[in-house]
Amino acid sequence: MTGSEREGGLVHLALLHDGPDDLVFGALAEVRRALADGDEVLLVVDRATVRAFREALGHDAARVGFPPPSAMLPPSDPGFLAAARDWVRPGRRTTVLGQYPAAMPAPACRVGEDGLNAVRRDLPLTVICCCRRDADPELVAVARSTHPHLAAITGRADNPDFRPPATSDPVPADLWGAVAARLGVDGTGDLAELRRRVGEIAARAGLEGDAVRAAVLAVHEAAVLGCRGDVGAGLTLEVRARPGQLFAEVVGPPRSGTASTGDLLSHLRPFCTCAAVHEDAGRRAVRVLATV
Repeated sequence: MTGSEREGGLVHLALLHDGPDDLVFGALAEVRRALADGDEVLLVVDRATVRAFREALGHDAARVGFPPPSAMLPPSDPGFLAAARDWVRPGRRTTVLGQYPAAMPAPACRVGEDGLNAVRRDLPLTVICCCRRDADPELVAVARSTHPHLAAITGRADNPDFRPPATSDPVPADLWGAVAARLGVDGTGDLAELRRRVGEIAARAGLEGDAVRAAVLAVHEAAVLGCRGDVGAGLTLEVRARPGQLFAEVVGPPRSGTASTGDLLSHLRPFCTCAAVHEDAGRRAVRVLATV
């Protein structure tokens, strides 16, 4: 069991199948577990699969929601991460099962699946992504490599093919929209303008009051981390926004000297939804996501 499961966070499963009956057989153990645990269960599937689920579940089918496939954004859609947040119910876990559209582009699907693992890992969600075995081989490969767990007739299992995104190759920033502001930061003297610009964009994105102040503080601290000890830090701040979300990335050269120990971002995590450092031989990026 992973840390996120112990804490009630994201459980992300793939289910490879050959059609409606095979999908239901593979998912049934997970669906029955969710019902026994009191989860809200949403099965977002086509009509043939709805019929197969109703037959397999019997009276329990009345405890399951069957939204139409059009009600669920696929992982390839830029709004997928926001939609995942909307599945959360106060005080209750949600289990969502959905089917990969046959024509979904594999690269965009990988962005969404990796994004779910990276920035929605703390949500009380079980997400089961179903992909036909005879789908585009690239799409099948995405399903195999982006899910920590597999759903099967015998229940949940660890996925030996899971490959988390490398820290030097993070989820693409453009998942959060176009650049709303770009600002050079050469030292602490530029931080006042940084705070002003971030505050304006956060407000336009729909954040209010303390949420705006928290986002400003988190991005400010991310920039301070990049400036600390350097004269002429040579940083670039990029801010992106979608409704209810602000994403900021502070990029600069990798830090010289002895590698730091501990959590460099522990002081700013209370003020944002997610914070991460990505570093390789050529650059260092501190990323901050703030949401309503």
